[in-house]
Amino acid sequence: MRQSMSKLLKYLTFFITGLLVFVVALALILFVVIDPNRYRPVLEDLVASQTGLQLQIAGDMNWTFRPVFGLSLQDVRLSNGVTPQELASFSNVALRLEPAGLFRGELNLQEFIAEDLHINWTVDSNGQTNWLLDLPPSEAPAQTSSAGSIPVDINIAQVTLNNASIDIQDQQQGLNASLRRLNLSGSNTNLQGQEFPLEISTQLIDQTTNRRLDLNLQSDTSVDLDAGDIALSDIRFNLSPLLITGSAEINNFRNDLSWHADLSSQPFNLSYLLENFMALPEDSMSAPDEQQITVQTLRVNGDTEGVTLQELLLGLNDTSLELSGDLLFATGNRRMMIGYELRGGDINLDDWLPASEQGQASAPGSGTSGGTSTANATELPLDILNTLDLRGNHSFDSISYSGLRLAPVSATVQIQNGVLNLVSQPAGFYDGTLAATASVNASSRPARVELETQLENVSAAALTEDKPRLGFFTGNFNANTSHTMQGNTVDALFNSISGASQMQVANSSVDITMLKQVFAAISVLNPDGNLAAQWPDTVRFNSVEAYLLFNDGLDENQELRVRLDNFDVSGTGGINLDQGEFDYSVEFTILGEPAPQTIRVNPNYHNIPWPIRCDTAFADPGLQYCSPDLQRVREVFAQMARNEVERRASEAIGEQVERLRNRVRELFQNN
Repeated sequence: MRQSMSKLLKYLTFFITGLLVFVVALALILFVVIDPNRYRPVLEDLVASQTGLQLQIAGDMNWTFRPVFGLSLQDVRLSNGVTPQELASFSNVALRLEPAGLFRGELNLQEFIAEDLHINWTVDSNGQTNWLLDLPPSEAPAQTSSAGSIPVDINIAQVTLNNASIDIQDQQQGLNASLRRLNLSGSNTNLQGQEFPLEISTQLIDQTTNRRLDLNLQSDTSVDLDAGDIALSDIRFNLSPLLITGSAEINNFRNDLSWHADLSSQPFNLSYLLENFMALPEDSMSAPDEQQITVQTLRVNGDTEGVTLQELLLGLNDTSLELSGDLLFATGNRRMMIGYELRGGDINLDDWLPASEQGQASAPGSGTSGGTSTANATELPLDILNTLDLRGNHSFDSISYSGLRLAPVSATVQIQNGVLNLVSQPAGFYDGTLAATASVNASSRPARVELETQLENVSAAALTEDKPRLGFFTGNFNANTSHTMQGNTVDALFNSISGASQMQVANSSVDITMLKQVFAAISVLNPDGNLAAQWPDTVRFNSVEAYLLFNDGLDENQELRVRLDNFDVSGTGGINLDQGEFDYSVEFTILGEPAPQTIRVNPNYHNIPWPIRCDTAFADPGLQYCSPDLQRVREVFAQMARNEVERRASEAIGEQVERLRNRVRELFQNN
């Protein structure tokens, strides 16, 4: 038994050894007899006939066992035969072949592995890309007998790209970007529409800003090259912190391209996503659990004519936003056309401001930085209004900003012939309403902007609950503004602003503590004592009116007028938005009759304009807003004294003249 087993093992060893020797001998015969370079024209002609592009294998072709058994191609280049720059180049390509096919005189391709692939994608100023040129039909060169007699069977089950790169230059869009460390892996790959898994990872580099984004895509993919269809299902696209899932399809890309996508996302933080695209100050970043956005539904489709957004449903913190619309691409005689509907719940804009600005939104200029003036001098992209026609309808349950709340809100935006018109229907605003219209005419040079707002029956008491700084008066008020601006930069617009703002309040109680403080300071120079000593802190006025007139800018030439029954304020000055300050030279005047004598003073002080300077920051306490110009106040008191002396002298002289007149009259009567 032992001898039989020994003989069996011996025969088995001889068999295996003989088989190995046969395989090695067969491989040696294969490598010696079959020259791999005979496949060079076969592969080049195959690419030309299938794609119309030119393949050049500039380096060596050898047999290889690593990483797979098959052909190794060195220095492979792909071009379109028109532009001088290559479309793509490979340092090394390995093609896995079926060995049996080689003995049958066939070339059976089963796997494609490329190292250091580099692709150039360019778009010229006319929108023509180097990969999609309208090339004449390719005429394949006459094949030699050795090449023409070799059948080629492409059944690539595995595609692998290692360390690939793509350079993208789009002159039309001003885009200069690159993909680096591009790795692609797909098993059971085919071009007959059968599904196979695909994974791509890469780093996107903006060559202008040098910002880098790490991207990863996994999906089940099917490609039907004959039909021109590509389908991606079970998509998982990751751009930290964004993770998108869903499906997408491209149909008939050879003849009549159309596509659609159905996507959604996990919740992500907006600030952390934006940090991928721009530099954000650390103090402007929100907490990780704030500014949460969720793409609950995104259904979109398109073709060569345009795009239809069937539904975009976003979760924004604890509320939602829904958008649908259509876009038609521009043609030779038609602008781009856009129509959309935007609906939202309770939107608090403060939640989406950078963290460093949320506490500054109510203070003009307090959030400015050294770069503001440069940004404000940059040309605004108003020319885009001349390239499209648009109509959009907006409705929200409420919008809150800087502590102010509008509810509900409905507005329409329309762009036509280079003119943007915005019309806001009256929205609920603290027991009253607020309506606004805006117009931007980009067809004029410079652009012209018109703004109008109207507030009706707004409750000051209700407003004070959200804006305590406005708690110095009560009553319901009406207000309206009308302004025009011209320019193509923010600076130019503000420097040209003209128009008026007006406000009226009936039966209002006003806190006049600041006025009392000003007149107490004035009274330091008054020999008669404190003019405001008997004034209450709060006075009820029958009528309060105010207006502010702008003349060619904010910095100066403004005219201010306020009337509270018999108290009048008038003056001129300006606002410095960058510094968040204002500077007005005004006059406080207490009027005599027939004005209602709500604020009472000695008639000697009626109709005297007192010089006041209001020069401070908006963020300062209200009691610090204004103070008397004491030098000029002295001059007022001096003039009052001179006037009093002249009055008394005039009275004395008048009395003397009257006595003399009486004596003369008596003298003539006695005679």
